[in-house]
Amino acid sequence: MSTKHVKQIKTIQAEQVIREKTQLEKAESRFRTEATEQKAHLIVEAKERFMKLTKIREAKFMDMIDAREKKYRALLNECMAKGMSSKYKAFHSKHIKF
Repeated sequence: MSTKHVKQIKTIQAEQVIREKTQLEKAESRFRTEATEQKAHLIVEAKERFMKLTKIREAKFMDMIDAREKKYRALLNECMAKGMSSKYKAFHSKHIKF
């Protein structure tokens, strides 16, 4: 092989290395971009699920509070029906509003 052919082969090999590096860098860049987009999507999805769970928990808590309030009100009404003193009835009618 002549020196000219050797130089051409080395030039072609160098160009091939550069093309491969460029393709690899583009692929890595696409991968990073896709990973970032996927991460952002997962974060949004997790926040949405958290908000749904929070709303469900709040609703259950409010139901529990309502049930306790109804139970207390029924107990209070039962006591009133059994004949509490008028002084105690007056106190409750002033201070406890349902």
